[in-house]
Amino acid sequence: MNGVLTAFAIIGALIGAGYLATRFGLLTVEQGPLLNRIAFYVFSPALLLSVLAKTEVSEIFSPVIVVVMITSLATAALFVLLSRIFFPRNLGDTTMGIAGSIYLNSNNIGLPVSLFVLGDLTYFAPLLMLQIVLFLPLILGVLEVSRGQGKSVRKILASTLFTPLILASVAGLLLSLSNIDIPDIIMEPLTTMGGAAVPLLLFSYGVSLRGQKVFHADGDRPVSLTATTLKVAAMPVIAYVVGNFVFHLAPHELFAAVILASLPTAQNIYTYASVYKAEVFATRDVVFTTTIISLPLMFLIAALMSA
Repeated sequence: MNGVLTAFAIIGALIGAGYLATRFGLLTVEQGPLLNRIAFYVFSPALLLSVLAKTEVSEIFSPVIVVVMITSLATAALFVLLSRIFFPRNLGDTTMGIAGSIYLNSNNIGLPVSLFVLGDLTYFAPLLMLQIVLFLPLILGVLEVSRGQGKSVRKILASTLFTPLILASVAGLLLSLSNIDIPDIIMEPLTTMGGAAVPLLLFSYGVSLRGQKVFHADGDRPVSLTATTLKVAAMPVIAYVVGNFVFHLAPHELFAAVILASLPTAQNIYTYASVYKAEVFATRDVVFTTTIISLPLMFLIAALMSA
């Protein structure tokens, strides 16, 4: 568990640095969206390309990852159902609610969790690929459609396909499939640029917290409360039920599926909300609350499943 604690310490330090930089006047809250755009359009694509190019695509069909995928889709459907009944929202806001409910922090928290809690990195690469090759294009595609009023279908598809994160994901996947040995003179600059993505995302998230309160009046409380509850409670339970009673996973595989489903909402979801101006406050609240809750939740799951 020390790896998980270290990961959370890093996250807390970077978020705190952003908050303090704003608190002492080095930045203003209004400058936060600029940092988000830089991370979204420059550093995150470099990160995705450099990681995916080194990923073994053959591992994507792990039964644990299939359980996580089914769990995510079931949770998304549950959010849509609850939203339609109790708090109908437009397409963009509903999409961000779904993303907050299911999009896992597979990188800066999922990596140490895979290594130190699960004991290996077998499930890390498939989880990362599942999200950025399947879920991310779907999320960004629907967000493009939601703000594409008056656009033709062809223009909407083109704007979706040419999103930098999508292009980087596809390029990384193709490089992985082709087994091309990319020269260091190309890969190392991309890796270095990608290394700036997560710190910048977390720093900008800290900037956004200045002067804000969780679940305050400007936020969409029904969306944030529902997404948070689904993420920290429903997803782990669904993963256990599907993994145990449908796929009959071995104990360690079942434990891995439940732990992965317990990861908090990825911080970059807040970036997408900011870029597309959909449920920005609610998404920020979901990221914050699930990040705080996930660590004790993982301890509880480990204790229950090892008993």
